[in-house]
Amino acid sequence: MPPKTMENNTTRYEGLLSSEVRIQLTDLLKAVALTSVPQRSNVKRLCSIAIEMLDNAQRHCSKGKVNFAWTLIGNTITIRIENRASANDAERLMAAVEMVNGMSPDELSAAFRNQLENGTFGEHGGAGLGFIDIARKSHGGINAEVFPLSENEWLCRSQVETQLI
Repeated sequence: MPPKTMENNTTRYEGLLSSEVRIQLTDLLKAVALTSVPQRSNVKRLCSIAIEMLDNAQRHCSKGKVNFAWTLIGNTITIRIENRASANDAERLMAAVEMVNGMSPDELSAAFRNQLENGTFGEHGGAGLGFIDIARKSHGGINAEVFPLSENEWLCRSQVETQLI
């Protein structure tokens, strides 16, 4: 079998995000990654990052719709998601991203273990592991922006760019 070559490709989804859609997107992303990412270890890591980003958007989305893109160019993959959220959720997004972006790899691992042992869940049902796990697996920062759409609704945009290893 000839070795896989990396090609530039983009997979996009815009629409309602439900658990079923998230599962279907995950299957699609895995299939895309298996055909375009040379090492299998990258596939699991990249799909895990995408799943966490989709899960966060689903939990905190005020309208149910998202705009998701997975782009592979050479050795760089960019995973981007946009969703509408409440002002409180937009503020929490920015605080969480600032927190994990300020941590070293060792601090991220310790925070992940601590959160697992803590066992508490947030108001939206998450355990608080999402952004910690994304930062650990992406080996880099998470970019996030929020834009007011109205007094009570914000557009949240999160993006992770990581290198294939």
